[in-house]
Amino acid sequence: MVCEKDPALKNRCHIRYMHLFSTIKYKVSISVSNALGHNATAITFDEFTIVKPDPPENVVARPVPSNPRRLEVTWQTPSTWPDPESFPLKFFLRYRPLILDQWQHVELSDGTAHTITDAYAGKEYIIQVAAKDNEIGTWSDWSVAAHATPWTEEPRHLTTEAQAPETTTSTTSSLAPPPTTKICDPEELGSGGGPSVPFLISVPVTLALAAAATTASSLLI
Repeated sequence: MVCEKDPALKNRCHIRYMHLFSTIKYKVSISVSNALGHNATAITFDEFTIVKPDPPENVVARPVPSNPRRLEVTWQTPSTWPDPESFPLKFFLRYRPLILDQWQHVELSDGTAHTITDAYAGKEYIIQVAAKDNEIGTWSDWSVAAHATPWTEEPRHLTTEAQAPETTTSTTSSLAPPPTTKICDPEELGSGGGPSVPFLISVPVTLALAAAATTASSLLI
């Protein structure tokens, strides 16, 4: 049998018309030659040991609303896998927070989705998935990594009512001028009897000024 070179991929060829589920061992020989010389190598295998799917595709991780420790992961069967219904795959999922180096693993017998329930709240995670035939072969390489952070509650903005500035009202009262003391003569007040002895009387300044003006007018007359 001839291994036909794959035109799309370098260093790959395809053997057609193999006997599926056969226990016959196959031997593949590869030779190479150039101006410097010639070399060849050979391997022997059976088809059950070399079945290796391509990695799962479109791996997506999303936070679960209102669940700070959960991440929902989905993926798709590799498009190169010929018949997922007849040859089902199982999957192997690994995940870890970026702050740690140790992976956690989950093996899934079927389905293309899984919910992580033990994530660290608020920490970004890296998630990868591998695939394998349900019965034979080896695990695929790891898929392209998906990144996600579990749901976190939005911070509540606390508002405090602004206190009104304290205002003080000041009242200005018109205070009467303090009383003054004036020495008066009874005769100046128009009283007719009694000893002519000066005495003290307390009157407001305005009254005192008015009285002084009246007295001055009387003296001039």
